[in-house]
Amino acid sequence: MIACATQGSARLFQRATLLGRSLQTFPEALRPKICLLADNKGQRSTGLPSFYNRVIDEVEPDQIVVFMHDDVYVHDWNLTFQLDRALAAFDLVGVVGSANVPHGQPGWWHGLDGEGRPLRNDAVTRSGSINHFDPGLVRPDWYGPVPMACDLLDGVFLAARVNTLRTHQIRFDPQFAFHCYDTDFCYTARSRGLRLGTWPLSLTHASAGSFDDNWIQAARQLQAKLVSSGA
Repeated sequence: MIACATQGSARLFQRATLLGRSLQTFPEALRPKICLLADNKGQRSTGLPSFYNRVIDEVEPDQIVVFMHDDVYVHDWNLTFQLDRALAAFDLVGVVGSANVPHGQPGWWHGLDGEGRPLRNDAVTRSGSINHFDPGLVRPDWYGPVPMACDLLDGVFLAARVNTLRTHQIRFDPQFAFHCYDTDFCYTARSRGLRLGTWPLSLTHASAGSFDDNWIQAARQLQAKLVSSGA
């Protein structure tokens, strides 16, 4: 089961988004079901954490759920088979992540410098690969060895078994409507004893990420949460 929110209509999802287009290339027997939140835009839009929590609550507990953006093209039609293998090794799986991350760092690769600006931390041990922008021009960015146990994973793709999340009472925090929800989720998962790791899956993401003022604000919120909770 893929959980995905999109600003466009459900009717156009298969043609207008990278994810919808890629799933149409899967043989029907191998095509994952999708839980789609369409028309998610404007002042009344639902934050990703609230939508993802609803999916955790409503999907059958034996399901694998993938939290994924709509601007991701999946090149591997053996996705379900790959995730069965991945979730035998790890409890929460991504395609890109890092280990040896200083506690409180708000991103898998990025932190904040002394003046509160985004700063890459090249001291972390990075893992995984992903292609960017054009699924027809595949030149993946390689970050490091994969599979690998990680501290933090990128939220472009996160997969877990629903029963695992329910059993350990792991949920997304709605205060992080878009930025840093993934990092917070990883900190929560690790605090409950889950094993996080990357897996070699072939994806294209239409964005290289945004580290604007909204990300900086969310990063500060996350750091304040970790300090106040003693996590």
